[in-house]
Amino acid sequence: MIICKNNEELNAVTDNTVIGAENINMQNSEIRFAGSGNILFAEENVNLSGTKLFFNGSNSVVYLSSSGNAYRLNVSINNACSLFIGNNNFMNGTLNITISEHTNVFLGDDNLLAFGIWVRTADPHLIYSAETKKRINPSKSIFIGDHVWIGQDVHVLKGTQVASGSILGAGTVCPGKKTGSNQAWGGNPAKKISEGIFWERTCCHAFTEEDTKNYDTKKSDEHIYGYSKDEYIPFDDIDNKLNSLKSAREKLECLTKLSNSKTKNRFVPNDGNQKAEKRGLFHR
Repeated sequence: MIICKNNEELNAVTDNTVIGAENINMQNSEIRFAGSGNILFAEENVNLSGTKLFFNGSNSVVYLSSSGNAYRLNVSINNACSLFIGNNNFMNGTLNITISEHTNVFLGDDNLLAFGIWVRTADPHLIYSAETKKRINPSKSIFIGDHVWIGQDVHVLKGTQVASGSILGAGTVCPGKKTGSNQAWGGNPAKKISEGIFWERTCCHAFTEEDTKNYDTKKSDEHIYGYSKDEYIPFDDIDNKLNSLKSAREKLECLTKLSNSKTKNRFVPNDGNQKAEKRGLFHR
């Protein structure tokens, strides 16, 4: 096992690859490589604060995008898995992620993540049908779009897909749900609470009466998303593409292509029609 706690140790990694080690600022953080053929890719300006990133298997890739906010992560990634985290996500506490059984976790840009969030792509123990003896709980990838607010103590479980502009309320348990854009979900299991909403980062804790009055109406439509066949990138297409690739290097190339596709409505599904159109990034 290779344990890295600074840039010098990252640059000395063998049997695995660190790209952009010079871009990583490690504060009270640790990166471990237990397998081989893994890739850690860091864009410019990646600040790790109290982060634990453990590659427990081989041939996996972690892509950390440039951010003005610190990464606060507790990640366990296993064999042939992928983790992508986009630009300028705000982690108010440690974001806990466990990626298992050749699945993927994708987190877009500009998301707001509260305390105590868990993201898990596996159960992880095996469950079988007593009648057929077939396994009934396969692991599944998780996808979260852009500008999503995930509240305190939320559990995002295997198969979940959250479209851009949406909210998962505090304490939500989201087992394999697929949300539309600009929706609020909550409860255990998660249910849609409202739709046609949007949110912004301004915090109201210290508001005066005048502040409350001034923020009563928001004129901008910056965070209102709409389906566009020329912009839309289906989460299922991303998952299928990543799973078709054998090496971490191929997966990195795919994630880099996704990172460069910054259209506003890239993760906004057209309910019921997206499978038929096949106009996403990997079908052009």
